[in-house]
Amino acid sequence: MGMMIYDALVMAKIASDLPKSKKALALGVPTLNFSEVQFHQALKAYPDIARTNPSLLGSFKDHRDFFRNLGFEQVNALDISNYEGADIIGDLNDPALADRITDRYDLVYDSGTLEHVFDASTGLRTINRLVRPGGVVVHCAPANGFMDHGFWQISPNLLCSFYQSAGFEILTNALLTLGPKPCAFPVEENFYRTRGRPFIARQFPEALAVFAARKIREVGDVRVQLQDYYAHMHKGTSAGKGMQFFIPFGSPTLSRLYKSPLMAAVLNAPWTVLASLARVKRLLLSVPDKK
Repeated sequence: MGMMIYDALVMAKIASDLPKSKKALALGVPTLNFSEVQFHQALKAYPDIARTNPSLLGSFKDHRDFFRNLGFEQVNALDISNYEGADIIGDLNDPALADRITDRYDLVYDSGTLEHVFDASTGLRTINRLVRPGGVVVHCAPANGFMDHGFWQISPNLLCSFYQSAGFEILTNALLTLGPKPCAFPVEENFYRTRGRPFIARQFPEALAVFAARKIREVGDVRVQLQDYYAHMHKGTSAGKGMQFFIPFGSPTLSRLYKSPLMAAVLNAPWTVLASLARVKRLLLSVPDKK
């Protein structure tokens, strides 16, 4: 899938807080879905990010140049073969993979690999082991509208639940909608439970989950038994702490409308009415309700 400007901005913000001697690992060999000029233009909206690392305004041709501009001295890429130039060959389905990789990284970046790993839980556990304490993992994964792109579409709640169980703190959690006017939305709620499927289908028809977390402590055996919504219902546990930052991106007007519960209800109303009318029609015509 490759690196988007938005996850590039997330990594730029995070990189300034990492140690000076940095090791970065890319899962797959990410292509850059933006040019040097486009990234520098985007940075103008975030002077604080550019101010912390002037080298961000340097030139780059590929992901290695980009990571070096972020301040990473060692840049590796892990893939199942070397056909795109990866220098570490391995399968994220293999539970012993982390044992064969001697380095531990300050940043592990997934630009669209996890959805192609059939045993995704093993892949997540391996990624966890490759991040050193104090290091960061960044995911940019398809969340909706990518049927058959990989094996999975990744729920933001999966990433939150796993990494909190693995001893990480959440840095940012966002959905990046694609299309003519890309826009980022903070993931501060369970959209399925609070807004419903029509809202998700309308607001996020094609979206990427952009997620980052920092490892605070090592957890030897990571277990995720229940999604946090059900853990609260069945066990009385509270949800984990929220994210530390969110980078606005795209239409601020659209973001403000999204954040307003009243406006969300207004926007949902026509869809709710149409769905109800369609259901009544099916009942009158004795047509079975499709699930």
